[in-house]
Amino acid sequence: MFTRRSSSILLLFIMIFTLCTSVSFAAEVKPLADDPGVFYPGTNTKAKPGDMLVSNTTSSKGLTGHAAIVTDNLSVVHIGGFGENPEEISLSKFFKRYDNSVKVIRYTSSRDAKKAGEWARTYAEEYSDAKYDLAVKLNGFTRTYCSKIVWQAYYYGADVNLGNKRPTSTQLFEPYAILDLDDTREVEETGSW
Repeated sequence: MFTRRSSSILLLFIMIFTLCTSVSFAAEVKPLADDPGVFYPGTNTKAKPGDMLVSNTTSSKGLTGHAAIVTDNLSVVHIGGFGENPEEISLSKFFKRYDNSVKVIRYTSSRDAKKAGEWARTYAEEYSDAKYDLAVKLNGFTRTYCSKIVWQAYYYGADVNLGNKRPTSTQLFEPYAILDLDDTREVEETGSW
């Protein structure tokens, strides 16, 4: 029935299939011990996409505080103030720049938070030339401010309206408003508040 050559080919096929299958499964399994996560500087709290960061170390024309959002690749998107543009920076750089005085606010739905983090990263890439401006509607993209980026990330990225604001409103979405939002909780506080 089977010739010697057919048997050899069948045996070779089985060996290749077995080898490829075990390599494929080995590549898919990643032990948790090898994935320590990314922690907020000086804490035991893991960073998560969509986390909202609020600092109390800045003031701009009477607006106190600064806000940013953690992206889906665990960096931070923010705009620093007048004369600056939206940028994506590391967590450590953000904490250092804002004197390690930061509250981390986490949205309850991790799925929605991840979408918001992804939107923020994409926004920083596509609108890296956006200008800082406080007198703008919440729905524009070319003029923005720190907490507006956070609001937009949730609104456009996850269909979540933080603070129930109208997109066409010129009413500010202030950084400290993030501290009192529904469906959020504070997961970390660093520095002096």
